Amino acid sequence: MLTLSARRAAVGANYAMPMTSSRRASIAGLFGVLGIILLATLSPTPVDAGRGAWVDAVLAVLHRVGVPGAFGYRELEMSANVAMFVPLGALLALVLVPGWRWFGYVIVPLLSAGIELGQWLFLSRRDGAVSDIVTNTIGGWIGLSLVIVVLRFRSRKPRR
Repeated sequence: MLTLSARRAAVGANYAMPMTSSRRASIAGLFGVLGIILLATLSPTPVDAGRGAWVDAVLAVLHRVGVPGAFGYRELEMSANVAMFVPLGALLALVLVPGWRWFGYVIVPLLSAGIELGQWLFLSRRDGAVSDIVTNTIGGWIGLSLVIVVLRFRSRKPRR
């Protein structure tokens, strides 16, 4: 039977990452972002409850700067769902070892589906929706993809 270090050596350096200060910061950031997402999505009261005037003001500003009038509450909510999951995906890409970064593309939709299922089952004032799973997943995948592309570009750049 191979030891852990022998198994790591057998599969290559892509599956092991040293615990650097930047990796620790990425892990802390991931847990922070995940905590914020869970607070926002699993609180008994919707985030926008009682904030209709604020939402209307944001939409008014967006319309004044050129966003089409057809962009309403639902589009704003969908955009917020995408934006909320971008940092999660980005931090997942930084935390997962290079050979396992693809697993982030599985984790994000599963996490989102779990959140929406929790809302549907346990939170009567919340609305678990398939469209939220889709928009959350898109945001997470954008974050993952951006970081993966940047990391690949940086690794191919000649060092001086």
